Amino acid sequence: MANKPLDEPLLSLDSALLWQFSLAVYPQLKTLCLRWQNDYYANINVLLALSLAEQQHWQLTSFSLAAALKALTPLNSQITEGLRQQRSQLACLGLSAAHQQQLKQGLLQAELVAEQLEQQLLVAQLRFHTQRNADNLSDYLQQLKVPSSAQLRRELIDLRQASAQFVASLS
Repeated sequence: MANKPLDEPLLSLDSALLWQFSLAVYPQLKTLCLRWQNDYYANINVLLALSLAEQQHWQLTSFSLAAALKALTPLNSQITEGLRQQRSQLACLGLSAAHQQQLKQGLLQAELVAEQLEQQLLVAQLRFHTQRNADNLSDYLQQLKVPSSAQLRRELIDLRQASAQFVASLS
């Protein structure tokens, strides 16, 4: 993560745009994002926020990712992950399919609210400066100690292409 030039103002994401971006891009990247979440403990909201910033040619400031992750951790670990875990255990309850589906939908709605709050926390903490070849995703994956591989590089390309398509659709 590069330091910002002294005369350049810091930039921050728009929470409404990040949410719109997430709803548009996540369905096509769901498998990849869930694998990174499960294998590397990546936070999907962080991945999406950093990807959107890259498309705007914004590079993370050296301090903001750590601050954002610190702010995000309590909500993510205590609420979002808890809702996800509860949803995965519905089949063990012995409820009818209709009741399971009803509970699943309620938990999904609560999880979406928690995800949106996570994004608002990220937006409040993440700061960027302009940089033509922003590489936030690689910085985040390095922080998570994800080993570099040909597959990882292909997946980064897939994530960036989906993100670029969304940003291009705004023009």
